[in-house]
Amino acid sequence: MKNLNINNVPLSQISGLFRSEDHPPETSMPKFIAATKKEYPHEEVFGDYCPVFSYIKCPVDKAFEYAANPYSLEEWTYTLRDLKPVKGDLYIGREALAPNTSIYVKTESYKDSGVVDYLCAWDQPDELWMRYYCRFMDAMPTFGKPGCVLMWVNCRHPYYLRTSPNLPEHVKQSQARKDRPWVGDVWNLFRAGHQVEADNMKKILEARFF
Repeated sequence: MKNLNINNVPLSQISGLFRSEDHPPETSMPKFIAATKKEYPHEEVFGDYCPVFSYIKCPVDKAFEYAANPYSLEEWTYTLRDLKPVKGDLYIGREALAPNTSIYVKTESYKDSGVVDYLCAWDQPDELWMRYYCRFMDAMPTFGKPGCVLMWVNCRHPYYLRTSPNLPEHVKQSQARKDRPWVGDVWNLFRAGHQVEADNMKKILEARFF
């Protein structure tokens, strides 16, 4: 059953597509080879997206169960500590990266797909714009070995940048504080920092469940 919604726009009306019907492999491979670099600038790879990956010798259900519990953040993250419930599934914690900074966290998890999303924000709970999107997958069909695979990505929301136009007042006030760095000021270090955290999670899960 096809039932593909094309919204009355067939492929023939979309310019710039690169498909094998118009670009056969024998003529396209040089293009792919030329576009593959030996080295990539940091900004090109991690400018707007911060991907982190980890293979963990732990059953996927155990990894998901652990990560879906918001209190796990106190163990495997580098800086989030002292979580306390606020209301419903909203928690407040201490952000050790910056002095006198609270971080609000909500965890959304979906067991059937192995998804655990952490919705966070410094200083206020009304707009949880710092998003940590995680997925845990069974490593057997993925890598052919027991365990699980963590895929985790952050996106650079405009609020991370001091230069973004039309920032809401709560972000302007947070950015204006002189007693601490703003979280977006260290975006270039997110990849390194999040890999440390993914490694923490791997070590914890393997020590407990491998």
